[in-house]
Amino acid sequence: MPAALETVTSPAVLAFLLGVLAALLRSDIRLPDAVHTALSSYLLLAIGLKGGAGLREAGLAEVAVPVLAAVGLGILTPLIAWGALRALTRLSPVDRAAVAAHYGSTSLVTFTAAVTLLESQDEPYEAYAATLLAVLEVPGILVGLLLAGGAAAAAGAGRAEAVREVLTGRSILLLTGGLAIGALSTPASYDNVAPLFVTLFPGVLVLFLLDLGVLAGRRLRDVPAAGARPAPRGRAGTAPAPPGTA
Repeated sequence: MPAALETVTSPAVLAFLLGVLAALLRSDIRLPDAVHTALSSYLLLAIGLKGGAGLREAGLAEVAVPVLAAVGLGILTPLIAWGALRALTRLSPVDRAAVAAHYGSTSLVTFTAAVTLLESQDEPYEAYAATLLAVLEVPGILVGLLLAGGAAAAAGAGRAEAVREVLTGRSILLLTGGLAIGALSTPASYDNVAPLFVTLFPGVLVLFLLDLGVLAGRRLRDVPAAGARPAPRGRAGTAPAPPGTA
């Protein structure tokens, strides 16, 4: 219980809750989009740098098995999600694939929150954990694209182009680029940038979660309109009711 209480009352979590409350009160404290993008880019690069430094210290032999396990989970998770959504919902194949890809991919915020919790409790964890974060980012999305099949191409985007966008996206490039920089840097050169990318990390995370809380609070107002079930409210075999008519 003390650990749970300490987590809930941490500055990052409280900042997120403040953002949600501000949105519900219709108070405009949302950061500009450019600042939000800059904060997320900083977090991605910082996580990559730290993971790369851990990878340098651990060596490839120690990391090989965890990386293979991460790839396996990245493939298996969206397949399980796809099967469950197919059995329990009436989502279209493209929508099922999109949701399955989200389950198979990773969350920067979730990863960062977990790492922050471990560090606040002085719990040891593998320094190359960010490597696994970068590895998990790709398989789930690729499996989702394969599950969508020809429907994705029919929607106007070929799978080859979608894969290219995934591999060259901002998140992947910043994570993998940070990993490479951290792994190739000498300990002394890494220590030179540690005050910016390690010491300031918790403070930047608080700002990021404050802004994310505002966004989450605004989305809460959309929940009643979207309905509780992740499927059209019309009967199977019939067209879904237009928005606002159900």
